[in-house]
Amino acid sequence: MPHTLLVSYDIADDDRRSEISDLLATHGARVQYSVFEVTLPTKKAVQHLRGTLRRLIDRDEDQIRLYPLTAPTLSELVILGNRRLEERADFWIV
Repeated sequence: MPHTLLVSYDIADDDRRSEISDLLATHGARVQYSVFEVTLPTKKAVQHLRGTLRRLIDRDEDQIRLYPLTAPTLSELVILGNRRLEERADFWIV
């Protein structure tokens, strides 16, 4: 069963912020400038992501929050407005 998380962050350093953003983008969609909806296949994958994020941050300057989203919560999701913030699109240069 997949595990969906809402991940928000406040990272003080531009390089760390970029690294964290790139990491989260590999697992889900950016829904606000510092917020991602991440879906991982297993609980072990969630634990791995948490460990990686923990190693990337400066514990005194940064903060990352991971909110688990359950199936009932997701089924009640309400989105107001049509703006999409996807900044990365997969593409191939041939």
